[in-house]
Amino acid sequence: MNKHVALTLFFLFSAFSPIFSQGCPLTFFTLSTQAEVDAFDDDHPECTELAVKMTITGNDITNLDGLNLIQSTLNSIEIIDNPMLTSLNGLSNLTSIGLEFKVVNNDMLQDFTGLGNLTFIGGHLLITGNQNLQTLDGIGQIPTLGSYLSISFNPSLTDITALNSITEVGPNYTGGFLEINNNNVLPAVNGLDLISETGSYFSLASNPAMTTINGLNGLTTVRGDFSVNGNASLSDLNAFASLTTIDDGNSGNGGEDFIIDFNPALTNIDEFNNLTTISGGLIIVANPSLSNCVADGICAYVSPPGQQSFLISNNAVGCNDETQVEAACLAAPVELTFFRGKYENDEALLSWQTSSEKNNDYFLLEHSTNGRDFKTLDKIPGKGTTSEVSNYQYRHWQPAKGINYYRLKQVDFDETFAYSNMAVVITPYDEEADIFPNPTTGPVFIKGNAPERFGSVTDLAGRVILEKDLSASSRIDLTDQPAGIYFLEIRSGAQRVVRRVVKE
Repeated sequence: MNKHVALTLFFLFSAFSPIFSQGCPLTFFTLSTQAEVDAFDDDHPECTELAVKMTITGNDITNLDGLNLIQSTLNSIEIIDNPMLTSLNGLSNLTSIGLEFKVVNNDMLQDFTGLGNLTFIGGHLLITGNQNLQTLDGIGQIPTLGSYLSISFNPSLTDITALNSITEVGPNYTGGFLEINNNNVLPAVNGLDLISETGSYFSLASNPAMTTINGLNGLTTVRGDFSVNGNASLSDLNAFASLTTIDDGNSGNGGEDFIIDFNPALTNIDEFNNLTTISGGLIIVANPSLSNCVADGICAYVSPPGQQSFLISNNAVGCNDETQVEAACLAAPVELTFFRGKYENDEALLSWQTSSEKNNDYFLLEHSTNGRDFKTLDKIPGKGTTSEVSNYQYRHWQPAKGINYYRLKQVDFDETFAYSNMAVVITPYDEEADIFPNPTTGPVFIKGNAPERFGSVTDLAGRVILEKDLSASSRIDLTDQPAGIYFLEIRSGAQRVVRRVVKE
């Protein structure tokens, strides 16, 4: 070989080889041994931003310490099939992943410690098949996933609260689904309550230990099929009370289905009162304890009969077939005209009106200071069956300082029940605390400089959308929030002050 040609090939190989380049690799590459991981920083001392996909897969890989120079990637990172990997600490400087992040089949990994600086994933987050993964603690504050979120087949997973910063899952992407499936000991879905919309389908399936899903209570729109399937211990779906829409907006694709099947402990689905749009079919099948399917969203779908495509079968009596559900919807027990509250004479005055009642045994008036955890205040007898207008009042003596939430639990003689909307009562403001400007287009300033002062902002539904330590800064920013009414709560020691804020 010509000497000059040989030298040229040598330098070209050195410049572009993913193994020997002192810059970053220029083509997709795989690290398949611990030695290759350990050597990466030495082989690429100037590599802080990757432009190509990196795959880490190897039987002897125990740690990723050799990757601590990497700060970001424009592409994807795959951590797959590493049976001895115990830690992700080597990625402690990683802040951004442009496309996909996959953590799959890493049997010794117990948590996500080491990912605390990760704040952006432009594609999907896939967490599946990690046998000893117990929590997702250690992952950074990621507000948006450009594509889907999948948490599946992690048999030791007990907590996903660490994902509590995510607000959107594939909002503008037809593949942006959310699925939590086949996690054997996961008892609850907590931490996802900021997610209001999915770009594609939603699936909650085969989580046998799951008893509560309160962390999904912010979900309003699913742009694909909605499916709750095979969750053996799940007895209610109260978290979906805010769900309004199951539809991707594309009339040409046949529509999106509402599916609830094979949940043996599920007893009622009366929380779907705000569900106004199901563009596809409705399937409620093989839920042997499900006796109450009466909810405004369900009743609106099945009435008038024959106008929609639905299948209801093999549930308990009351929701065992289409005829029973149609009859139950026509016999809805109470028509609530309004339920509201106001502050009067140091008390919260609650009032409500029904236009008719059928088999109405009593109301339970419930109270909460955070809009989530309710306690019963009193039991108020109903009027049984009447077609007359009925008015009720109740005075709550010494309500809590700040925001008070109230709701009614209406109970029939056969012990079936339904919840009302929430009423909000605010105690008088402490004049020593003040805010400006109000209304505001974004920033809100709090007068005064009390030590150890904290602030939180809730919306009209009682969801906490922002929390901040006000000891060092008296500014709260609502710029990214939609226009509307919010409640700013300021706490200092035992003192608690609430302000109503209007965002324009």
